[in-house]
Amino acid sequence: MESNKLLRRMNNYERIIKKIFASFTNLEFHIVVESTIHKKIIPISKKDKKYKQLLDDIYIIVNSFANEYNQTPITFNLYKKLCKPPKPKSFRNNEVGIFADKIIPSFFEKNKDKVKIIKSFNRLPLMGYPDELIIDSCKRVSYLEVKTTTRRDVGSPRDFFFSPSKNSKKKITEDARHLLVCFDTFERKEKEFIITGWCLIDLFNIKVSMKPEFNTNNLGLYRKENILLEVDFNKGKSS
Repeated sequence: MESNKLLRRMNNYERIIKKIFASFTNLEFHIVVESTIHKKIIPISKKDKKYKQLLDDIYIIVNSFANEYNQTPITFNLYKKLCKPPKPKSFRNNEVGIFADKIIPSFFEKNKDKVKIIKSFNRLPLMGYPDELIIDSCKRVSYLEVKTTTRRDVGSPRDFFFSPSKNSKKKITEDARHLLVCFDTFERKEKEFIITGWCLIDLFNIKVSMKPEFNTNNLGLYRKENILLEVDFNKGKSS
């Protein structure tokens, strides 16, 4: 009898938890941002002439960067030369993404005479989403996230992620367009990447899901009462 009650209670807990998890699946990104940051995401209207000018300017800046590093490989040495500390111990596609994030604003400066509507293109301080801040001559704000991938057709849950942290709340201060540029990369030699293409997307309608997890920190994990065996080579076997 007691075992049946326990089983029903456990099944009920499982049902409740599954409902909670399911409610955070396939949410529209603009709703997530608006509900957590309290700033609206404005979709890009391709029919609006001013939006077309904005996209034309972004094309000039981004394609200039992509062309440069299609011809000139992004190497570990180049990363260390052009990017400020901290310097990574390894050099993978993730570091190429950091390189792109840090270097792209300089290509706005290089193409200032060609762009028509963008007035500033700056890297935002602090870690986290988004990476860049773009302001045009109409004083419209656009945020740009920078990503790199070696295989756009293979996905993982953290290819794009957003956490409504203090940093994001400090960075997203205006109702704005939210864009993402993804550079396709190819490692033609070890620690030597070239850009093979790129795309720009509007994040307004992308679907996101929350990955729930139960966690603790080291203080909770390594409490003395939890330890069964322990070796400290400074002290010898202590438990």
